[in-house]
Amino acid sequence: MTIGISQETMTSVAGFTPEADQWVQLRDPLSEYSADEALLLCEDVEGCWVAWIPSYGEARVRREQLLKAMA
Repeated sequence: MTIGISQETMTSVAGFTPEADQWVQLRDPLSEYSADEALLLCEDVEGCWVAWIPSYGEARVRREQLLKAMA
């Protein structure tokens, strides 16, 4: 699916470039009981990541769902 936004524009929105093995803040939890953070495991396709989310498990998250890297 093409959104019409370049990778450069998407990266500058949050001010960071996601990387594997990085904890990130999610814009919204995936469920009522899941955490609002995720560990990025690997990039599935451009702009979509396989992530592990506490109290949820493995999920695919889009770049737009990521807010920032956790310190």
